[in-house]
Amino acid sequence: MPTFDMDPYDGDENDYMPQEDDWDRDMLLDPAWEKQQRKTFTAWCNSHLRKAGTQIENIEEDFRDGLKLMLLLEVISGERLAKPERGKMRVHKISNVNKALHYITSKGVKLVSIGAEEIVDGNAKMTLGMIWTIILRFAIQDISVEETSAKEGLLLWCQRKTAPYKNVNIQNFHISWKDGLGFCALIHRHRPELIDYGKLRKDDPMTNLNTAFDVAEKYLDIPKMLDAEDIVGTARPDEKAIMTYVSSFYHAFSGAQKAETAANRICKVLAVNQENEQLMEDYEKLASDLLEWIRRTIPWLENRAPENTMQAMQQKLEDFRDYRRQHKPPKVQEKCQLEINFNTLQTKLRLSNRPAFMPSEGKMVSDVSNAWGGLEAEKGYEEWLLNEIRRLERLDHLAEKFRQKAAIHEAWTEGKEEMLQARDFETASLSEIKALLKKHEAFESDLAAHQDRVEQIAAIAQELNELDYYDSLSVNSRCQRTCDRWDALGALTQKRSEALQRTEKLLETIDQLYLEFAKRAAPFNNWMEGAMEDLQDTFIVHTIEEIQVSTVEEIQVSTVEEIQVSTVEEIQVSTVEEIQVSTVEEIQVSTVEEIQVSTVEEIQVSTVEEIQVSTIEEIQVSTIEEIQVSTIEEIQVSTIEEIQVSTIEEIQVSTIEEIQVSTVEEIQVSTIEEIQVSTVEEIQVSTIEEIQVSTIEEIQGLSTAHEQFKATLPDADKERGAILGIHSEIAKIVATYHVNMAGTNPYTTINPQDINAKWDKVRQLVPQRDQALIEEHARQQNNERLRRQFANQANVIGPWIQTKMEEIGRISIEMHGTLEDQLTHLRQYEKNIVNYKPKIDQLEGDHQLIQEALIFDNKHTNYTMEHIRVGWEQLLTTIARTINEIENQILTRDAKGISQDQMNEFRASFNHFDRDHSGTLGAEEFKACLISLGFDIANDAQGEAEFSRIMSIVDPNRVGVVTFQAFIDFMSRETADTDTADQVMASFKVLAGDKNFIMADELRRELPPDQAEYCIARMAPYSGTDAVPGALDYMSFSTALYGESDL
Repeated sequence: MPTFDMDPYDGDENDYMPQEDDWDRDMLLDPAWEKQQRKTFTAWCNSHLRKAGTQIENIEEDFRDGLKLMLLLEVISGERLAKPERGKMRVHKISNVNKALHYITSKGVKLVSIGAEEIVDGNAKMTLGMIWTIILRFAIQDISVEETSAKEGLLLWCQRKTAPYKNVNIQNFHISWKDGLGFCALIHRHRPELIDYGKLRKDDPMTNLNTAFDVAEKYLDIPKMLDAEDIVGTARPDEKAIMTYVSSFYHAFSGAQKAETAANRICKVLAVNQENEQLMEDYEKLASDLLEWIRRTIPWLENRAPENTMQAMQQKLEDFRDYRRQHKPPKVQEKCQLEINFNTLQTKLRLSNRPAFMPSEGKMVSDVSNAWGGLEAEKGYEEWLLNEIRRLERLDHLAEKFRQKAAIHEAWTEGKEEMLQARDFETASLSEIKALLKKHEAFESDLAAHQDRVEQIAAIAQELNELDYYDSLSVNSRCQRTCDRWDALGALTQKRSEALQRTEKLLETIDQLYLEFAKRAAPFNNWMEGAMEDLQDTFIVHTIEEIQVSTVEEIQVSTVEEIQVSTVEEIQVSTVEEIQVSTVEEIQVSTVEEIQVSTVEEIQVSTVEEIQVSTIEEIQVSTIEEIQVSTIEEIQVSTIEEIQVSTIEEIQVSTIEEIQVSTVEEIQVSTIEEIQVSTVEEIQVSTIEEIQVSTIEEIQGLSTAHEQFKATLPDADKERGAILGIHSEIAKIVATYHVNMAGTNPYTTINPQDINAKWDKVRQLVPQRDQALIEEHARQQNNERLRRQFANQANVIGPWIQTKMEEIGRISIEMHGTLEDQLTHLRQYEKNIVNYKPKIDQLEGDHQLIQEALIFDNKHTNYTMEHIRVGWEQLLTTIARTINEIENQILTRDAKGISQDQMNEFRASFNHFDRDHSGTLGAEEFKACLISLGFDIANDAQGEAEFSRIMSIVDPNRVGVVTFQAFIDFMSRETADTDTADQVMASFKVLAGDKNFIMADELRRELPPDQAEYCIARMAPYSGTDAVPGALDYMSFSTALYGESDL
């Protein structure tokens, strides 16, 4: 019969147990150890034989026939052995034992010094050694923990599981277990609800051991293989007995360990999927909210419906400022965050082998960016608002000027129609007719003087219509009434003139003093009215390049170098006793080159029927001592329009036959180098509507002009005194010669009281104008201060933003330190940038002050608030995107196991081929970079096809460039190992107990509640042939997680 040497510690490549010391072998049959081994090995064998419905009572007796030994091997191996012999003879028993021993050796176990006869004979030593060999091969050899197996693996497993427990230090399989805490710790680690570990004491080993043995037998189906008394009472418990018992714990918990591992894998995958789904939902919501805000905002920015009032337009401007400073900045951050969330989500999906996220239609990042572009309408909107405010301001000014002019004209026309329609000349005397004629001539002069005002009223009304003034209907109505009334006055004037001319020859003389008073008082009155109007006229200060002049009502002069004039009808003198004048109103001459006064002693004319002057080259006069005229029938002069004389000491007329002019001191005109004129009453310069100024120098120019005007007031006061002197002379003549006069001037409605009242008004308006100019000068100084204040800040902030943009670009490209160092550096930059925000807000406040002051240019800086805003928004977006890129690189590096050296190598290669420092690689640059990193891309059709495949991965949108993030994703994908659908499917199979489906109760038992419900809600019912009610299909669910099928 063959004899086997039983040496469980010696073997070849299948060795599973190292050689133990001789002391262990010699003590094998120590009575105490033998007792422990008998009980432990018997319980171990029965724990398996029980599955076949049998057991043993005596280990050396019950295995002697080999039948239960063969049955034990079949149960623990799951294989069928050779058919046993059923005979009772010794030879039959030896045959059965030999079949068992042959099966053991077929499993790579080398038996030393053991034969079937010893087993059949009931040799306790050989029987226990054989059972120990079986235990080692089938219960301990397959244990593997962290690349260690068998005894070492089992010991390492125990150490790992009991590491968190105080007073437990497993170093071997004998004395480390005497206090019982090791057994209790193993149970509590896996089933904490079975033992209250906190109540156990190291000094009570009996209680600890019995508690562990009882709990293991009752709840873990591990038979009681040891006695607490034997372990406590033995100095060194039997190692084989302890190993056998502990291996039962390992196998009892190994299934739970596998389920735990599988559950952990599934939980990890589901957690990633749930997090990704939450990110997708957050992205969709943020994109929807942002697109809805853009949809509501764009029509508001595109609305160009003007308001009718300045207040309404200024409210619109204020609303726009609120939008720029309060509503838009958070949306800029949301847009940036949307892009960051999208990039982070795509990176996580790539790292977990999930398909790329495709947002709902119309909610791509590009869709949001395109919609955001519609907000560019805000630039045109702000410009439109400012233009509208300027337009309304000009309209208000024009409307006020229209009302002033219309009111003055309507007051002047009051009663004029009734006067022109009067038939008083039909019963008047000759002198009265003469007076009526002269009065009418004066009225015609006054009418001509008001022609310009009517034209200006019409011109202003036309401009208001062209500028779309909201109250154009009332303006047009009033303008039409003015024009109609003016036309009626013209017709009535012509009709009355013709009637008076028919009776003119019946009249011989008229009081020249009244005529002179009327002629001099009327222009002086007009001058005062014009002066009052000019002094009350407002000026608008805007930013323009030059002073634009459009309309001047009247200009009164005091010094003239050269005047070219046009036409006057006649000057007729009838009979006057004595006239003292200071202003000659009209002389008409045909052509005058130059009039200079030199010296003439005396000019005497006795009888002049008619004097007509057609051409005068030069007349030089300095002092006229005396001019005596006996009889003057008519003096007609062709060309001189208006000469205003400041001081004439005396013009005395003795009789009708004689006019004696004593002294003419000076002829002064009002500050013009050269004027061309065509009417009698006024000097007109091409249409001056407003005076617009932009700088302090220009307002100082206005102040200088006003000072020059004030310098003319003394001469004007002399003229007023002269006119009042005429009125006094009239009273003197009436009293001296008993002239029958009605007491009022028949040629004019102007009286000394009116002149004095208007002169007082002019004197009152002058200081008011002074104050207005002072205030305007102060306002211009404040505007200049605002310009410099804004420019000083803008000239610092603008370059600062540009510098920070460049520094961020360098940090993202250069390799200084680890990615964490770069991230820390960037976050410090971000903190510094955010801390700079108060300076931007301060600049916004200065900009608002500038807009409120209606300042539209600034020569002290090239930066506008729009430049600063755009730069600031780009800076915030750039730093956020750069931080996100570094975070994604860290995420990729950690998830894919890329070392810092590899990351530096990738960055160095990328930067080397990024020759234009754009942060991207073109197709050829990317190809050269791959070749430098060792990729085999040949210059043939196969190589081009491979490169096209790679480009489709790194550039799915076919932009033509590769970003560094896409480059890192591709390089990491080449070496990384991540979860796959097959791995997740295998984990579910473990939880399902190798079934092709899984039940809801199994999911709830093995997974956390939220993840279990997540799976149950998404798993489709299982429809295989082995399906049972409630079965769920975990296979389709696993493939759907990785985009390989649809849920």
